[in-house]
Amino acid sequence: MDAINPRGDISARAKQMVATRRESGLESAIRDSLTIGWRNLIRLTRTPSAIVSVLLFPIIFLSCFLFAFGRFMSAQGIDYIQYLVPIITLQAIFFTAMGAAVTLTKDVQSGMLQRCRSMPISRVAILGGLMIAYLIRAAIATAILLLFAHIYGFRFETGILSVIAYFAIALLFAATAIAGYSALALKVRQLDLVQSLLIVPYAPFLLLSNGFTPAENFPSWLQPFVQHQPVSYTAAALRAFSSRGEDLLVPAGGSLLWLTGLLVLLSLIAVRLYRGLS
Repeated sequence: MDAINPRGDISARAKQMVATRRESGLESAIRDSLTIGWRNLIRLTRTPSAIVSVLLFPIIFLSCFLFAFGRFMSAQGIDYIQYLVPIITLQAIFFTAMGAAVTLTKDVQSGMLQRCRSMPISRVAILGGLMIAYLIRAAIATAILLLFAHIYGFRFETGILSVIAYFAIALLFAATAIAGYSALALKVRQLDLVQSLLIVPYAPFLLLSNGFTPAENFPSWLQPFVQHQPVSYTAAALRAFSSRGEDLLVPAGGSLLWLTGLLVLLSLIAVRLYRGLS
């Protein structure tokens, strides 16, 4: 029958291939996201600039801020290495999320995303794989920073559970930042413009926070923004998990509310933009 009607054979094979495609479902989403994530991790290991930003940038910024402001903050009664490490952690995560935006933009421009959309893989694999790879990078950057900060005297003063909580909050912040920068990359799609816009969310939220200096040192008209924006709540929560005697409930609750809400919102925007790719 097959030899008599080869067109029917091809049609049957095509229907069988379509029937076995797994573009939806949790199992397919996890498996394909892990595959794309592994591909992104291999790319990161072959990108010297990514390795430098993970290994050196956090250490350089920590050392520079500590040497520049350590004595001044000590005069205010602040143990600056304990105060400074949380915001340098968030700064390293910002750099990680910026790298995710650059990678995603390059995939858009090279046609990689369009090819993946034509393949029988989960629709969430591209963004899921990007998230997995850059969360691993954020965890490695945070671990390296904390090990180096130990040389300057930084310590977790509140036990091993606080170390776990510190990493959990840091990775939640990383997921939120990666989702936001992914939305930016999918909206703009031009590498030079994306690179120019990377600093727009980074500078005001990081520098106008209580991460480098207490909110009381800012002008009074600026203090409400400094005290209640997400980076300030998250830096204070990380500080509470690492240092004894810090208020935990308000900063941790504020950070969780901010980060969870932003993660949901920015993820929905990124998925919507991804589906709109031609």
